[in-house]
Amino acid sequence: MSSFNFLSHNQTIFSNSDALDTDFIPKILPHREDQQRSIAESIAPLLKNRSGPSLILQGPAGVGKSVSAKRVLMDLEELDDAIDISKVYVNCWKANTTYKVMTEIAHQIGFKFTHNLKTNEIINKIIEKLDKRKGVVIILDEADKADDYDFLYHILENLTRKTLILITNDESWSKKIDFRIASRLTPEIVNYSEYTSKQIFDILKERIKYAFYQNVWSEDLIEQVAITSSKFKDIRIAIKLVKQIGEVAENESSKKIEINHLNKAISKIPDFKIKSSKDFNETENFVKKICEEHSGKTTGELFSIYSKRGGKKSEKTFKRVLDTLEKKRIITQRMTSGGFRGRSSVIKYNSIEKKITDY
Repeated sequence: MSSFNFLSHNQTIFSNSDALDTDFIPKILPHREDQQRSIAESIAPLLKNRSGPSLILQGPAGVGKSVSAKRVLMDLEELDDAIDISKVYVNCWKANTTYKVMTEIAHQIGFKFTHNLKTNEIINKIIEKLDKRKGVVIILDEADKADDYDFLYHILENLTRKTLILITNDESWSKKIDFRIASRLTPEIVNYSEYTSKQIFDILKERIKYAFYQNVWSEDLIEQVAITSSKFKDIRIAIKLVKQIGEVAENESSKKIEINHLNKAISKIPDFKIKSSKDFNETENFVKKICEEHSGKTTGELFSIYSKRGGKKSEKTFKRVLDTLEKKRIITQRMTSGGFRGRSSVIKYNSIEKKITDY
């Protein structure tokens, strides 16, 4: 390699490495224009002092649901007509009860707590505050992960001039919502499909423009990253890989990305390796083994097996462990459509993938 291809100690190939962070919201989202249009159209009535339709954004993990909703909110901030519209974003994985959700909404619309309040008191404060505003957009991400859904009833029943946007990975979740809530919700469904490798290429090419200086990447290398990461069907992994490749290249003082940087980066990212028992705590390993041996059974059936084998955790904690395993792509949870099982999740164990370098 020519010496001209090496960085000096104070040089960098990154123009903005923050553009590769998971919380970065790009201005342009390739291949999500239709979904963004649907979100914007649901919010538009608020500009005329009317409620908009409720939406459910649904599709697998890592296909742009959250980022497209957040992008529309950011665009809304730039409109003069939207100054008096409150914007709320709550992740129900973290705020997983009605009390926590309503408390978070209260905080985000500017209500300051001087002492602990009951749920109904918080709701009344929210109503009082929002009655003075033009409207409110409420985005509830990972809505299906909440332990109860009473917060949906309170939002739908008590708040006027609102647009409610729910985000979920579970495409059957909307069919399982309690009738008391579903009859008030009547949502429009916005579907998100998995990205193709060509779409991943387009997204990475656009993101690299934000993150790197010109001529650091070749299109051939971007295409190779897109093909490699498409096996995981999650754009976040692809972006994580791009960042890791850049860090490997920079650590080697290289001004350009080469194929060897891709290979070295793959070995550094956990998502690209077969996971071992060391990657999980004792309870997760225990539950993981049960899911592997009894793939296709419901959550209740698996919890019964877990308890008979000496598991000491509560059913609520057991379900949280399942959620963690799903986030790590070890299992997939799908709601049943009723029948003799009623409303429950069926757990499918995902066979451990080959290392990405084996493809």
